[in-house]
Amino acid sequence: MCRAFKGCMALCALFFTFFNAGAHATENGLTNYPVGVNTALNGLLPAPGQTYFYNYFQYYKAESFRGSNGKEAVPKFSAEVAVDAPRIVHTWNETLGPFNLSSGVIVPIFHVSTTVVGQEDIKNAVGDVIVHPLMFGYSNPSHNLFMFLAPFDMALPTGAYDKDRIANTGQNHLGFLPNWQTTWFPTAKTEISTSMTAEIYTENHDTNYQSGTVLSGELLLGYSVTDKWQIGIQGFYSKQVTDDELDGEKYLDGFRGQSAALGPQVRYTISPGVAVVAKYQHEFAVENRSKGDRFWIQFAFPI
Repeated sequence: MCRAFKGCMALCALFFTFFNAGAHATENGLTNYPVGVNTALNGLLPAPGQTYFYNYFQYYKAESFRGSNGKEAVPKFSAEVAVDAPRIVHTWNETLGPFNLSSGVIVPIFHVSTTVVGQEDIKNAVGDVIVHPLMFGYSNPSHNLFMFLAPFDMALPTGAYDKDRIANTGQNHLGFLPNWQTTWFPTAKTEISTSMTAEIYTENHDTNYQSGTVLSGELLLGYSVTDKWQIGIQGFYSKQVTDDELDGEKYLDGFRGQSAALGPQVRYTISPGVAVVAKYQHEFAVENRSKGDRFWIQFAFPI
């Protein structure tokens, strides 16, 4: 029980994103999918033969850990995470019917500082690498609807992990992250981008802890005030739909987590295909995880 309680509080919760951060419970409050990241032209992939570099930076700060009733559950808790996650995506010249084929990889680098009941732990290290083995992209003939399916996305246990530490940048298990991304331009000035992701994890054999399955959705409503500037509102909702298990049995009441967030977003287009995004997300309706605020800077350009 001591180990389980430690894992529950360890929330180094965080995130990222394409990194380790989630809006849910799961072991140590961590998930591999960086919920909240996909709110900017996320249905678009590079053109055939093209390679793109993306960079995602997030700063996350939390001063409370909420329990199943949404109230503070851990005394003297705080968490601070800074992560930078470079991503490369290439679209192959080959096609499959109407679908373009793309592959990619994300390598997150973390600074994590977590305090639980007055005990602080700090870790700086690489996180779990996420690979996109094959993504299937599509655009309609009028090129106002873009989407792709990534059924094989996977998080590999490459991050630093020690079961006796509060702060870890890896999770010591495989994560399967199938996702569906869309971007629709109803008019020349408006953008609606959505994302749906499932997170399915293997057992952490060092702790015999099995994290439950998580479903997440993200949304952007954007409006271009000029050719270069877009403003919008964006957010996410994430819900754990199966119980956590410890030693093959349900952990506590299942320790299912959830979180929602909402905030403003600004995008500046430097030149065609090159843009920078800044956004803020305030979390609410949080259960079994940390509650805090996220600040993002994201950019992309062809290489």
